[in-house]
Parts: sequence; C-alpha cells; structure tokens
Amino acid sequence: MNRFLRYEARLSRIWLGIALASVLVVGGCSGGGSSSSSTSTGGGGATTPDMGTIAVVSDSSQFTIENAASSLVLGISGQSQAAGADVVQESNSGSTDALWHFLPMTGGQYNIENMLTHQLMGVQNASTTAGAQVLQWADNGTADHIWEFYLLKDGNYLIRNSNSGLYLEDANSNATSSATIDQGARATTGTGCTCQEWKLTSTNQSPYPDPMSVNVSYTAPDSSVIGIHDPSMIKIGSTYYLFSTHGTIHAHVSTDRITFSDDGYALALLPPWTNTYTGSSGDLWAPDVSEHNGEYWLYYAASGFGAQNSAIGLATSTTGIPGSYEDSGSPIYKSTDCSGSNAIDPASVVDTSGNTWLAFGSWYSGIHIVPVDNSTGIPTGAACIQLAYHPSGTGIEGSYIYPHGGYYYLFASIDNCCNGDNSTYRIIVGRSTSVTGPYSDRGGLSLTDGGGTILLSAHGNINGPGGESVFTDTDGAILVYHYYDGANNGAPALGMNVLGWTADGWPYIQ
Repeated sequence: MNRFLRYEARLSRIWLGIALASVLVVGGCSGGGSSSSSTSTGGGGATTPDMGTIAVVSDSSQFTIENAASSLVLGISGQSQAAGADVVQESNSGSTDALWHFLPMTGGQYNIENMLTHQLMGVQNASTTAGAQVLQWADNGTADHIWEFYLLKDGNYLIRNSNSGLYLEDANSNATSSATIDQGARATTGTGCTCQEWKLTSTNQSPYPDPMSVNVSYTAPDSSVIGIHDPSMIKIGSTYYLFSTHGTIHAHVSTDRITFSDDGYALALLPPWTNTYTGSSGDLWAPDVSEHNGEYWLYYAASGFGAQNSAIGLATSTTGIPGSYEDSGSPIYKSTDCSGSNAIDPASVVDTSGNTWLAFGSWYSGIHIVPVDNSTGIPTGAACIQLAYHPSGTGIEGSYIYPHGGYYYLFASIDNCCNGDNSTYRIIVGRSTSVTGPYSDRGGLSLTDGGGTILLSAHGNINGPGGESVFTDTDGAILVYHYYDGANNGAPALGMNVLGWTADGWPYIQ
C-alpha cells in the first residue's frame, strides 16, 4: 500500500479511492503485536506512528494505568495474590490491585509494582514473542520485569518491555473488562494503535508511609563516620542501643527512639584476625545484637566489598553497653564452612523450642542457616541449609528471621546496595512454619527459586531501603533499616516503621 501512496500522482482516481478505503480498514486498533499496523494519507505520503520520547515517571505516588482504547485500567485477574496471575483490564472501582508503583532501575528503566500483591509486572516465561501474556511475578531480577516509558504527543504513554522490545497492549483492542493484556510490536506506518497507549494518573498518595522521624547525631571521636548502614537495635531497661556498619561497629544511644547520640564503637579494639578478611581496612560490617540468658551477643562480618573471602565474628557483653563487648578472638564461621556461601550479614534467631540459629549469606549461593550452641553462640558444625536464592544473579542478602503468629518470617534485601540515590535495594519477605524452611512468598513461590514479596521499596526521597532487622518494642514489631536520603544528597540514613499484619498474617509497612 505504501508503494501506491508514494506514487499517488500517477494513480487514477479509482485507485486512490481504493487506497483511502483501505486506510479505514487497516487504521483501526488491533492487538496481537505486529498485526496492529496502521496507515493514513497525510498530504499524499505515508505517516509514521508517534513513538514518543523516553520519559521519567515518578516513584513518589501510586498510579492507575488506563488504556486509551478501552478506558479501562490495569489490574490483577480476580485480585489474586498468586504468582503468575494475569494482568488484565478492569473498571476502576478503586480497588488496590488497580494501583501501581514505578520503581527506578538504571538507564531510565523501571520495575512496575502492584500495590495489592507487591509483585512485579512481567511477561510469561520472559517471552520475546508478540502476543505473550503479561502477568505478575516475584522480583527475581529477570529482564522481562524491566520497562521503559515513552511520552507521546497526545500526553499518553507507550510502555515498552526492555527484554522483548515490544509494547504493553490491550490485546485485540477488546473494550470488555478482563480482556487479556499482552505485548506487541508498534506499527511502522499509520497513526499507531491506541490499544498500546496508556494514561498514567497519579493518586497523589505515597506507595508507602515514610519512616518515623529520627535525629541521628555524629560527634567525636566518630564524626568522620556519617550515616547508618545495616542497623540492629536492642533495648536495655529504658535505653535503646543502635549498632551499625563501620569501624569496630558504630554505636548510637537513645532514650526515646527518636534522638540518637553517637556513642563511639561497640568493640574497644579491632580484633586482629579480621585483617585477613578486610584487607586490614579496620572496617567491620552488618552487626546483629541480641540477648541470651543475660548475656548480649554481637555478631558481625569481616569482609571486603564484593569479596567472598568473608568471616563472621562474635563479641559478647554482660551489660550490652557499647565499648564493653569482648571478641572471641577468632572467626566463629567462614565462607569455606558452607560451600559456595558468603559469610556476611549474620542474624541470630531462637526457634519456638528454644534452639538458637544463625542466618547469614549474600549473593553467590544466597541465604543459609546453621544451628549454634545455646550457651556460646558458636555454630555446632552441622551442615548449612539454604533458605533463599536468586537464580537470576540478582543479589539477596541481609537476612533477618522474625517469629510471629506460628510462622518464621524471613526478611531480606535484594538488588543493588550502596550507590546512594541510584541504589535499587528493596526489602522482601517470605515465611515458613519451620525456622529451616522452606520459605515461600505470598504468591506461593519458594525463596530458593527467586521468590519474595516486596515489603518496602523506593519512594520519594527514600531510596534503596535495605539492611533490615526487626526489633520488638511496646508498640509492636519495628522494621529497622537504612536508606539513601534523596533530600540529603543520597546520604545513608536510619529508617524505622511499625509493621502491621494482614488478616492472613503477612507484614506490611505502617
């Protein structure tokens, strides 16, 4: 048809009439990928569809995503929590499954998080084929979860899957509720199908509540260490002690859980054995503090950034006060003690039978757990058990296990930490009836297969939340974590939120 239009001046009037009639047939919306091409005659030449310009969208608000052809919004089939449930279109009744959150990744790309299920929009089997179903799945790091937004001249958006290069569309331009949503090619001529155009409408409501207001000060001798990473907190009497990464474990103290004063370091001296693992940096990571029969245990990691040459140390105190902890004098667990693992980010948990365990690990072969001696805190030598793994290579680390309501909840951080405002860290959760697993997310996926329900992700100035632990206080379970403050040049900051629990026993941010 384009060849005829290019030589329109040579055509007879009857052939021109046929060409115009064809435009009316081809120019309507149709799904199924490349079959949705359109042509028109604008001044005698073929038109090119508006492909838009790459756009930045906000992570500060929840959005509805409305199809320009059907005027229906995207949601989850049957409002199902199950992993693999279809993304469909539906009337906008105000249900939470019709709300979406755009999570910045890198290079102008985004994850799209559903605010009912806290799973991500992806493509069935990560298919690159036109017509493949769009569905929800755990944030397991696969490329089909990456999307780009292109702003069109009419104010609508194209939403392009970065893995397939195809566009989110209302299949077959079906204007009925629950019509299939798939991916398709953009026409190369004509006006382009409005079945691939989407209206993004902000609710002006944040996806998550902001952290509690806190004031963390840094004074001599620790004034050079600014910011909080990997926080762990304990309450002794009416005083809160907060420990975090850096030095011989950075320490803060508070009497109201709002104002935290710098209290130096937990360990008075650097354990010499740590130099083998840190490259003599003197920098220790990821503390975990807990009380056991009147004694306070402080686990920590000795490692270099991105290195698998890692070990876990243990220091103990009878008072729990920073500066009073005495190190065991040697590593209590090493990466080589658990094949393929990385011995960092330790976290202690006591099961309902009174047995103590140590969870640890990151990247590489994921999160593991080992039993420890109840009186010493040192692993017994039993084999490690894998609890969580991201097979796509997306990092998982910083685990913390919290017993509640007959379940053990495994909290962990996934994706990339420690890059300021560009950090893509987020916190996920799964649960099990046994401390040793198996752990599954709310959608039914095993955490060893990349499962994990998003608990908290970036929003507004709260970038890269992670490094979490859970602390019990008079007002309930408190999620304690770090984030990078977009309102303060991406500086690491302390975050705390009370956890609520759904009717079926899943935690959420309050």
